[in-house]
Amino acid sequence: MLTLAREYRSHTQKELAGIASISQAEISKFETGIKTPTETQAHMLASALRFPLDFFYVSDAVRDFGSGCVYNRRRKTASETKIKQLLAEVNIRRMQLKRLLSAVESCAQFSFEPLDLDEFQGNPANVAKAQRAIWKLPPGPVQNVVNVIENAGGIIVSSDFGTDKIDALSQWLPGMAPIFLVNKRIPTDKLRWTLAHEIGHIIMHRFPTDRMETEADQFAAEFLLPERDVKTSLYNLTLPKLASLKPYWRVAMSALLRRASDLGTINTRTKSYLWMQMGQRGYRTHEPIDIPPEKPTILNELFAVHKETLGFGVRELAKMMMMWESELVDDYSDVVDGTSRRIHAKTALRLVEL
Repeated sequence: MLTLAREYRSHTQKELAGIASISQAEISKFETGIKTPTETQAHMLASALRFPLDFFYVSDAVRDFGSGCVYNRRRKTASETKIKQLLAEVNIRRMQLKRLLSAVESCAQFSFEPLDLDEFQGNPANVAKAQRAIWKLPPGPVQNVVNVIENAGGIIVSSDFGTDKIDALSQWLPGMAPIFLVNKRIPTDKLRWTLAHEIGHIIMHRFPTDRMETEADQFAAEFLLPERDVKTSLYNLTLPKLASLKPYWRVAMSALLRRASDLGTINTRTKSYLWMQMGQRGYRTHEPIDIPPEKPTILNELFAVHKETLGFGVRELAKMMMMWESELVDDYSDVVDGTSRRIHAKTALRLVEL
C-alpha cells in the first residue's frame, strides 16, 4: 500500500524520503516488507502522501498489467512513470468503489461475462457480434456506449490523466463490477472507441498475448461499426462523406476510414490520399463535428444513495473511502457535490440488507 500511494503521487523513493524526512533506505525496507515503520514514521508517510493512516493497513488486492484483469489503451510514447501512476489510480479507485458498493447491489439489466475467443474461431469480430446479441443491441450504431456499459453493471470513472497519450485503463476483479477509468481529455468519438476497445479486453482476454491490442481494436470495430450494417456506406469515400457519416455512427472520421480499409471498400491509393487530406487539414489531431458527450450516471447514484438515503456527509464518505476530505471533493467533484438525483430505472441500485 505504501508503494501504491507513492506511485499514485508520482514520487520516487528518493523524493518521498525528502518529503517525509525518512531515509530512502528505510522506505525501501518498508516497501519490500523487510522492516515495519514505527507509529511515528507511519504518520509521517501518511502525511507526506496525503492519505489517512488507515489506507496503509488495508488488505485489498493490488493488480498489475499482465495479471489478466488490468488493461490499458495508450500510445507507445507514454512514460512509464505516468503508466505506473494511472495503474495505481485504477487500483485505488477500485478499492474506493468497493466500499461504496458494499451497501448497494445493482439491478442492471445485463451483465459482463467472459467469452472464450477460441470458441469464436479466434475472430474478435465474431465475439463482438455475440456480445451485441447478448446485450440485445439493435442493428446499426450503438447510440450510447456509456449506457451500454452501465446497463451491464460496469462503472465508468472520468479522471484528468494529465496527458493525451493514455486514453483509459480497465480492471475487472472477481466479485467486482468492471471498472473503466477514462481520460477526461479525449473527445466523445474517441471515448466511445476506447470504451469498446476496453470491453473487448474485459470479456476476451484472461491472459496477456502479443495480439491482444489488435484483437481489442478488431472487437471495437465490429462492435461499433458492424460490417453488415456499415459496409455499403463505405464505398466512394471522400472527406465530406466521412464527415457526414461521423454523427450517424458517432465515431471518428479516422475510425471510419480504417474500417473502410479493413473491409476492402477503398483501395490503398484512396486510403493514402484521404489520410493525406486529413493531415493537411489538421484532422489527425482535431476533427470537425463534435459528438455530444455521453455521461456516466452510476457514480452519481452511488453518492446519492449514501448521502440522501444513508445520511453520509462528506467526512463519513471520506473516511469510508480512505481519503482526505479535500481530495474526495476534488477527485469526485462531478458527483459528490451534485444536486439530488433520482435513481435511474436502468441501473436501479438497491440497498443491501445488512
